[in-house]
Amino acid sequence: MPFFAVIAICLNSTPVEKCREATSVHWVTIAEPSNGLAGCMRAGMIAAVRSRLLRGGDYPKIFCRPAAAETDAVASRKR
Repeated sequence: MPFFAVIAICLNSTPVEKCREATSVHWVTIAEPSNGLAGCMRAGMIAAVRSRLLRGGDYPKIFCRPAAAETDAVASRKR
């Protein structure tokens, strides 16, 4: 199953369990889906490093969402 990776870049002072869109410094969605959860996590970590958004005490937290859910959400908005 394909998954989209979403990257939250949070400050080191933000607890991992509270790192989400509202508490992140940056929130980035990867446009291309990855195969499987492992592929999604890997793509998310690589994209976080390549983005050059990480600074000093920042850390990335990767969220993986099924691509089908994204497609369904877009389709429902068009109705």
